[in-house]
Amino acid sequence: MDLRYTSLALANLLAGAFLVTATFGFEPSVTVALGFGVSIAVILVGLAMAYFGYTGTRRPEEKLGLGVLGLLTAALAAWTVLATTGIFTDDTARWLVFASGLGHVALAVAGIITHEAIAGRPAPRRRAPARRRPATRRR
Repeated sequence: MDLRYTSLALANLLAGAFLVTATFGFEPSVTVALGFGVSIAVILVGLAMAYFGYTGTRRPEEKLGLGVLGLLTAALAAWTVLATTGIFTDDTARWLVFASGLGHVALAVAGIITHEAIAGRPAPRRRAPARRRPATRRR
């Protein structure tokens, strides 16, 4: 798997899992603050991936795949930043952070599926070693 797809999927997965867990592990005000901070970092990762997707590859399907996934990641994180700045109450923003976390997990899965579809080759399979006959005693 290409390192760019892997890093984008990993960033989405870790951010999403953390936000979903934080929703149930902390008070609403703490969850909102964590959602704000994590989303700022994810915006930067998403924009970097979109930039590298559009400028760094020669294949148009990779430009589309990585670029769009990076922009979707940045857009979802930007919405989370807006939702946690005080537009909504803490109880409402808590559930918006939860939904954002689920969205990041879905984008991580979409990134892995997109890469496998673009690569166009199945993952390498390992063959089981051949079974040997038991050794016989020589007399």
